[in-house]
Amino acid sequence: MGKNRGMAYHQAGNEGNGSSAETPYQTLWSKRALVIGIALAVLECLIAPYNDFVIRNTFLAGGHFPLAPFFVLTALALVVNSVLRLRHPKRALSSEELVVIWCIMIAVAGIPSSGMMRDALSTFAAYHYFATPENEWRSLFFQYIPEWRVVRDETAIVSFYEGLSVGERIPWGAWLKPLSVWALYVLTAYFVMVCLAVVLRKQWIEYEKCTFPLVQLPVEISVHQSGIVNSFFKNRKMWVGFAIPAFIHTLNGLHAYFPTLPNIPIRFWLDPFLVGRPLNALRPFQIVVLMSMVGFSYLLTLEVAFSLWFFFLFFKLQCLIGSMLGFFITKGPGVKWTAYSFSAAQEAGACLTLGAWALFKARTHIKHLFLSGFRRGAPQSDAQNEPMPAGLTVFGLLGGLSLLIYLSVLMGMSLGFAVLFVVFSVGVFVALTWQIINGGIPFINPSFSPQSFFLTTLGTARLTPATTTWLFMQPTGLTSHLREFMMPNVMNGLKAADAVRANRRRLLTAMGVAMVVGLFVSYYSVLKVSYQHGALFVHTGGSGGVRWLSAVLTSPTEGTDWANTAWTLFGSAFTIGLMWIRKVFVWWPIHPIGYTMLSSWASFKLWFSIMLGYFFKYGIVKYGGLRAYREARPLFLGLILGEMTCAGLWSIVGMLTGIQTGYRILLD
Repeated sequence: MGKNRGMAYHQAGNEGNGSSAETPYQTLWSKRALVIGIALAVLECLIAPYNDFVIRNTFLAGGHFPLAPFFVLTALALVVNSVLRLRHPKRALSSEELVVIWCIMIAVAGIPSSGMMRDALSTFAAYHYFATPENEWRSLFFQYIPEWRVVRDETAIVSFYEGLSVGERIPWGAWLKPLSVWALYVLTAYFVMVCLAVVLRKQWIEYEKCTFPLVQLPVEISVHQSGIVNSFFKNRKMWVGFAIPAFIHTLNGLHAYFPTLPNIPIRFWLDPFLVGRPLNALRPFQIVVLMSMVGFSYLLTLEVAFSLWFFFLFFKLQCLIGSMLGFFITKGPGVKWTAYSFSAAQEAGACLTLGAWALFKARTHIKHLFLSGFRRGAPQSDAQNEPMPAGLTVFGLLGGLSLLIYLSVLMGMSLGFAVLFVVFSVGVFVALTWQIINGGIPFINPSFSPQSFFLTTLGTARLTPATTTWLFMQPTGLTSHLREFMMPNVMNGLKAADAVRANRRRLLTAMGVAMVVGLFVSYYSVLKVSYQHGALFVHTGGSGGVRWLSAVLTSPTEGTDWANTAWTLFGSAFTIGLMWIRKVFVWWPIHPIGYTMLSSWASFKLWFSIMLGYFFKYGIVKYGGLRAYREARPLFLGLILGEMTCAGLWSIVGMLTGIQTGYRILLD
């Protein structure tokens, strides 16, 4: 089965395309795809903050399979194109145009939502708003905050959190300087991620042939064009799969607005059954049934799907054994969600090891790319096929990393720590992107953070107060809350471009333009929402990490936390062991990807849905073989399409009614 990973997808993506991926793509999609894509991306950034934070609908721009781009793609392929083919066939959108529009929209998906703006703006104002004489923040860390780094206008800060008074206007000027500096940092980080995606594209797409589960359905919708209606939508099995989540979410959605109607529960808490020691160590424990995740799980290889749910239960087993042995399980600063320090440390060690291994495996291609960039007689043919010129990729990556280090020093970090911080970030970006393109996880979020990792391995004694201040006051969208960070979206876009033979360089340029425009539009829309409704009431104005900062500076640790550092080293060694066993024993069924997500938020929420998808696929493949797998595949794609379509329709209902207690389908 492993040798046939994603075979149906690759065949569909390459159908009628001629030569292999090594041939330069000369297909030029029309300018209207760029115009439509950018316009929809701007609209996405304008609407998402109101939908996500005020109405609190299913996030339009959440996760790495964001709702808004996919819903728009479905509407364009099923409705708009059908009408155009009926009335003006030559004006129908081509496969390349549909994919380009989707790629442009996913490029900005994380910016206005929880991937950036949900917590970003609070770090510019929380230091002042939550400061009191009792917590003594003014004397504790105010002196380490550069004047240009935060908002200094007290009235602007209070209005941001509590909303504008009658006759008061949004103080745009108070935010101009800090947001300008931060925009430079964010765009530099995005550019570094783009360069990393270009560097690793050939290794992951063409050599390792990663499955890219999140790309398969958008490509299927785009490439099957025959007759008036897209042939993908003529498949009866797909509509059977579509009907299952459609029925459930129609009934549950009506129940949300009319509570007297029945509903079908899809979320179950096991905590009431886990009472007393040692069972209470398993809490919190939840079962969530997401039909879309069952569908994505079916697209994975069996070993990957098995590992994703197996290692979450392995984490719970560790908690149970620890409680039985009498250990006091702790949760240190920077450890997130439902994890503990020991599990977050294992995740960190596993992810950093995986990131380093991914870069090492791509060393030959990276070497050729760097030689091409420095014009030292390296072969140019491969470099010409890349989404960016070799010179721009190489010097852009090195220059971007240098600029990130410089800006970090400018904001308060010591030079040595700034280098460590940027290297750590690169390793995490690479590892999490690898998780997404292999594991099909649309809502990834690790349980460790830079704060937890460096406080564990170094302790505050080795960090200056200024360094600690900047570490905790960074907006979480680039550090600890990586649910929608940019690199996986870029990599998914490059894979989708190959499937329809779109011009890589033009597509990447369009995605880059969308990122720049989307960032500034998102600044505008989130500030407007926050000042109109009050950031305290729309969840865009938390404490921005300053509470953690206060706790760490008030009670500093002396040095290295050797217990949890040992867990980090164990996580690294265990990952190396898993990779070695997989290489030596072909039959070994456990993939290291699950261990890198040991206690993450995604594992906590998605483990059961992934397990369902695994057992469905296992049974189909075992008793029906590859043919049965291919025949059942449209049904599971229908599960994804049905749930995402329902999520989009109920989001529209929520925005039209303005009811905050509406129906939310996907994870928040």
